[in-house]
Amino acid sequence: MSNRKPAAGGRGQHRGAGARPFAPGEAPLGVRPGLGGSRRRAGVAPVGGATNRRPNEHSGAPSERGARLTPGVAARLRRLALVVLLLAAFVLPPVAARANLTTVGQVSVVGTLLLDPEAVIAAANIPIGSSLLGVNLRAAEEAVAALPLVATVRVSAGLPDGIQIRVREKTLLLRWQIGDRVYAVTESGELLGDTATLNLASTAAAAFAAAPLLFDDRMPSPLLTDKQLTPTELDVATRLASLSTEDLGTSATSLTLRLLSDFGFVVEATGPSIEWFAVFGIYSATIRPTSMIPGQVRLLRSLLAGRETSIGWVILADDQAGTYTAKGVRPPPPSVSPSPSPSASPAPSDPSPSPSAPTVSP
Repeated sequence: MSNRKPAAGGRGQHRGAGARPFAPGEAPLGVRPGLGGSRRRAGVAPVGGATNRRPNEHSGAPSERGARLTPGVAARLRRLALVVLLLAAFVLPPVAARANLTTVGQVSVVGTLLLDPEAVIAAANIPIGSSLLGVNLRAAEEAVAALPLVATVRVSAGLPDGIQIRVREKTLLLRWQIGDRVYAVTESGELLGDTATLNLASTAAAAFAAAPLLFDDRMPSPLLTDKQLTPTELDVATRLASLSTEDLGTSATSLTLRLLSDFGFVVEATGPSIEWFAVFGIYSATIRPTSMIPGQVRLLRSLLAGRETSIGWVILADDQAGTYTAKGVRPPPPSVSPSPSPSASPAPSDPSPSPSAPTVSP
């Protein structure tokens, strides 16, 4: 502490007012000599700002830290940035497409087992080297979907240069011949185009050539207009088309399934000294359901036993009774066709064989 007395009149009562700086070695412990005629406690900055400014900095210079944005300004800037991004999303792809910045380098097909992949690519009509961003994916999907064997299709573009065509095919079940043309029938009963126009792959075409074949001899065939088998027709066709010579106990070398206007579904058998026709008839959901077919097959097997070479036509009225004619004798067609409803008309009469044909019960 200093032994100096305060000045008269109360002046200089403020601590440190008018004091001289400590000389070297005078400063008490913890106090260093003041700068510029004043004393400061160590580590305490004087009011009015730090004294350790940079040499070129003065008190009126602005701070290097930027001014903080108000919430309203920040919100407007965010909206502006969003608008710019949206404009870029709409404007840049067409510009890039016109500039051919990204081109189609490859087109791949996934999911085809029956279809020829090259036919799918040709239908999509996406040239190699065209702009990837300019490809009309929807138009390509519609073009591929028009192929008869295509159930669903999805066309997508992927960077850097790929187009992928993902296809789900329909399932083929039967071959259906009308006149000289052979059509394909799907598992849902849809009649597709001529097998020569289905764009089948070579391996699939060879496999489908061995599928069951039905000859539609109706004149004219309603399938050319309807393009769709009824559920009953599809059920009968698949049941009879799956029959083998072992199922019937016949010595015939081949079985042919036919659909006639007057007799309905007929199985034709040929072989050495053998030529007979088994009339299974016309079916409906009520009068002649398809559930009788297994019984008719058993009945046919019993009628053929021991007399196959002398039989011409076998009439299977149902699964309990049947008749047959002598070899070479064709029975007259039935006079009444099955009615869709039992109450709509009297029960149909069975196709009548020739007068000399015996009636046989199992």
